[in-house]
Amino acid sequence: MSTLVKRTLSGLVFIALMVPGMLFHPLAYAVLMLVCVSLMTMEFYRMSLDSWNKPGQVFGFLSAVLLYLTTYVIARYGLWEARYLLLIMPLPVTAAWITVLYNKSEDVLKFAAYLFLPILYIAVPFSIFNFLSFPSTGTFQGFRLLSLFVILWASDIGGYLIGMGFGQKSGHKLFPRISPKKSWEGFAGSIVFAQVAAAVLNVWDPLSLPWAHYAVLALIISVFGVLGDLIESVMKRSFGVKDTGTIMPGHGGLLDRFDAALIALPIAVIYILFVNLIVS
Repeated sequence: MSTLVKRTLSGLVFIALMVPGMLFHPLAYAVLMLVCVSLMTMEFYRMSLDSWNKPGQVFGFLSAVLLYLTTYVIARYGLWEARYLLLIMPLPVTAAWITVLYNKSEDVLKFAAYLFLPILYIAVPFSIFNFLSFPSTGTFQGFRLLSLFVILWASDIGGYLIGMGFGQKSGHKLFPRISPKKSWEGFAGSIVFAQVAAAVLNVWDPLSLPWAHYAVLALIISVFGVLGDLIESVMKRSFGVKDTGTIMPGHGGLLDRFDAALIALPIAVIYILFVNLIVS
């Protein structure tokens, strides 16, 4: 089976799971996003730390999961309902630091940075998503987050198709030291496809924004999405791995699938929240 076919099939399965999870019920949304945070955190630890400080990895994992759950409860139910989660949230972080103090390996602080990085790199972005999906307490509008993913997926498709068609052989390399396959032609394709997707979404207007903001969001998502790809490429080169996992044939791990989203979508969400704050 060719790589393109594998990518297409696994991508369709991925979308078939993501779309219902963001549309049908807030509990399904919570489970979907929590599974994503959990799997990506484990992928990151397997890639970066392997067997180093397993107890610390457990506490780091719990910290990431607890952060997501706390922000979900705050966004859906309110701050008061999350008071006990807020109270216990520092505990696994503190426990992780204690495991670092008792670890006697060399470069312990460098490894400690990898221990806590998934909280910032994975859990924080997904926590921010909650405040777009729940624009007011008790109101679930997962289609708002889905609209950003649609723009991102269109950007990915544009970058892949235009990059493969025009950037591989005689194209201009975007960042050859980090990602030899990425080209300026593919980057342009990402921007164009994102703008087309945003223009289509503007007709439906799921975000209740003037048309110009959809164009800005498309530019944010396409530009910072490429940045997310490059950041993950740097990580994989540093750790000497080709893919972060094998859960998605043709793509690699879940981190390989979400690399652009982890950087681009939180910025897009913050932009939307900022615009709504000014307008209101």
